[in-house]
Amino acid sequence: MNKKGKSVCKVFGVVLGILFLLGGGLFVKFYAETRNMAPVETKEIADGVYAIADGYVNLYLIKAGESYIAVDAGNNADHVQKELSRVNIDPKKVAAVFLTHSDSDHTAGLGLFPNAAVYLSKQEEQMIDGRTTRFLIFKNKINHVCEFPDDNQVINISGLSVRGIPTPGHTPGSMSWLINDGLLFTGDSMSLKDGKVMTFNDFFNMDSKTQEKSLNMLSHVEGVKYIFTAHYGFTKNTQNTYFH
Repeated sequence: MNKKGKSVCKVFGVVLGILFLLGGGLFVKFYAETRNMAPVETKEIADGVYAIADGYVNLYLIKAGESYIAVDAGNNADHVQKELSRVNIDPKKVAAVFLTHSDSDHTAGLGLFPNAAVYLSKQEEQMIDGRTTRFLIFKNKINHVCEFPDDNQVINISGLSVRGIPTPGHTPGSMSWLINDGLLFTGDSMSLKDGKVMTFNDFFNMDSKTQEKSLNMLSHVEGVKYIFTAHYGFTKNTQNTYFH
């Protein structure tokens, strides 16, 4: 091998080494961050509201007559299916899934709900069509037809009213869903620690400053009785709870 070839190999080796170190660092950070998360175990946590635990994340189902609506779809479809059976919920009875955003730990179980319409913020479409990447190189993918409601549009399904409130920051199109004006599902738009609302983990947020503004905006939503997060449980203490 000539000198030029050896130089190219050295550069290639250095680049691979850097990528390996970066990948290892990201994995270690990811593991550390997710270990500190505190999702709720699978059970009915409020009247007609079910938390489904899937590792370090929760999805939620809300009873609507003879059917259900879901907020998010979990990280592992097989595990979600097992947890649904624990609370005797037939996934075929889920009429709609409202995604808080498009990260894979919120969308992996979509295929379990064959009769569900899927709703996602219009601003999140850029995350699934490749215009905006995650962690610089990764693309979020959803192999399901989505409907993209307007911000603050009210959707009526099976006797429930659902309003999408834009809460960008974690991703550009992160959306919180307010159900029947009292149940607020925030996905990764906040964390709950020691009874206080805080921004989500900076490591995962695409824009924490914007998320702070979103949380301040949420503090003006009146009538909220419960706040449900995707990774840090829920709270009934909504007085003076919001981030300031």
